Amino acid sequence: MTHEAAGYLARLGLDERPPATAGTLAEIHRRHAERIPYENLHTMLGDPPAIDAASTLARVAAGGNAGYCFHHNGILIAALRALGYDVVPAWGHNWDSEAERRDLYVGHLALSVRGLPTDDNLGGTWWPDVGCGDGLHEPLPLVTGEYRQGPFTYRLEVRDDGWTFHHDAQGSFGAVDLFDEVLTPERADAAHRRLTASDGGAYARKLVVQRRLPDAAETLRGCLFTRTGTRPELVELTTYDDWRDGLRTLGIALDGIDDDALRGLFDRSLAAHRDWVASR
Repeated sequence: MTHEAAGYLARLGLDERPPATAGTLAEIHRRHAERIPYENLHTMLGDPPAIDAASTLARVAAGGNAGYCFHHNGILIAALRALGYDVVPAWGHNWDSEAERRDLYVGHLALSVRGLPTDDNLGGTWWPDVGCGDGLHEPLPLVTGEYRQGPFTYRLEVRDDGWTFHHDAQGSFGAVDLFDEVLTPERADAAHRRLTASDGGAYARKLVVQRRLPDAAETLRGCLFTRTGTRPELVELTTYDDWRDGLRTLGIALDGIDDDALRGLFDRSLAAHRDWVASR
């Protein structure tokens, strides 16, 4: 196992090399979802981090932030392979309407893991995904059906060329189509540049930080904190101190981030939030 992968597992509280079992896969997934938030903070600060797994693993192992799906699932692929899992990368894109579904582009990095049969999943293929923000808390069997995790009910459809995940109506997106084929580094880099472009990239428009807990999903979008679950919350964070504390509560590391740059992002987020409130 690589030094970077060992550091990632240590960040999750796993100091010894665990066996490559379905139980270990679920444990790694749950710990990652709860401890390493999905976020676009550095992209919003004008410095989107590279998506190569080695640098992301090193950053996360040192206590830093990961990023969005290309980072989260990228390091999960690397770590699982280092542990001996049979990992098959995949790619896909999110959609909320049939028109968006037909506009096919690379917007998500995903993976499946094979060779782990259980009583509930005799085929042994699983879909772990720690890059969906408020999505999965633990892996799903790659089998068509309906699944309940905490406050969310999901629907999974297996297709000849991949699978489709339908999020709960409370979720932050409608669905994602995934394709069971390798995403080349060239296509991944091109997608990353497009998604994080400062002049309209999908992940460069508004600050989003999300983490998935056993009984809830927590999100900071701009200046609005929401908690979906057994104890729902909706809180406007309209002072810099409250907003910064909200980032830290969700697991964001702020060490090394210039305070003036962070204040500037807060000011922009607050202005956009006030415009949104005024338009309602």
